[in-house]
Amino acid sequence: MENWIEITIHTTNEASEIVEAILLDYGSTGVAIEDPTTLEENLHDDFGTIIELNPTDFPDIGVLVKGYINELNFDKETFEMFKSELENLGKNINIGDFFKIETTTIQDSDWENSWKDYFDILNIGEKFVIVPTWKEYKNLDNKYVINIDPGMAFGTGGHETTSLCIKNLEKYVRNHDNVIDVGCGSGILSIATSYLTDGKLKAVDLDKLAVDVSYENFTLNNLENRIEVEQASLLTNENKKYNVIVANILAHIIELMLEDAYNLLEDGGYFITSGIIKDKKDELLDKMLKQGFRLVEETSDNDWYSFVVTK
Repeated sequence: MENWIEITIHTTNEASEIVEAILLDYGSTGVAIEDPTTLEENLHDDFGTIIELNPTDFPDIGVLVKGYINELNFDKETFEMFKSELENLGKNINIGDFFKIETTTIQDSDWENSWKDYFDILNIGEKFVIVPTWKEYKNLDNKYVINIDPGMAFGTGGHETTSLCIKNLEKYVRNHDNVIDVGCGSGILSIATSYLTDGKLKAVDLDKLAVDVSYENFTLNNLENRIEVEQASLLTNENKKYNVIVANILAHIIELMLEDAYNLLEDGGYFITSGIIKDKKDELLDKMLKQGFRLVEETSDNDWYSFVVTK
């Protein structure tokens, strides 16, 4: 029987995605986020949520990010490096005055698969359903099915920012649009877009692991020859224009690509963004408008925001 280290980080919702990425960089076999806003949802609907949640498992403020790393790969020196990297986040992002790291040793040979219990089939918007590869799904309602295997790297689309982006893609992508997904992660947004247009599709991410996972998910959905995927920093490698640019990344990263996004967006096209917390949204929107974009729509879910702008 193998020993595993359960690592629990109490931090802000804003920092949760970066903390998740750091956990995965250190070899966590899946990551779960316990967000108290989940308790406010209708847990008996058909949106893939887990019913009968125990409120005592959730923090009063912020979120708990949990990862599981094999004890053999997480000695004292590695932990100190991990702890230092997390604490240094506070220089650039709000990690919370309540920030805390706790570890527990767990004996269980099946932790490599138990993280999958946190994910279920998820309906998004009017047309889409995201199905983890280990779940059975009968498409009785003729949905657009997105098959996803996040492996050790990414979630299965349950985050509010992913949902906001998919809903906006559903609303604004037209039949022949060329679309680029910037910071593609697991490739969910590109797969969703493939149902909405017969135009050119491209996905880019700076993280090589994201590029590899996206390609695997494109293959799962028979799209490996349909969607081009490339390791690249935002839009710096692009010289062709797109009808739609979608970016589900943090606000300060979106700011870095505003000029390129404006120059590469076709007139009348849409720049769809999310990953924006409430405290950052006004500042980002102001910079978008100064760049020349015009606001089309602002949507939100649990204090995460999405902007659709055009030029």
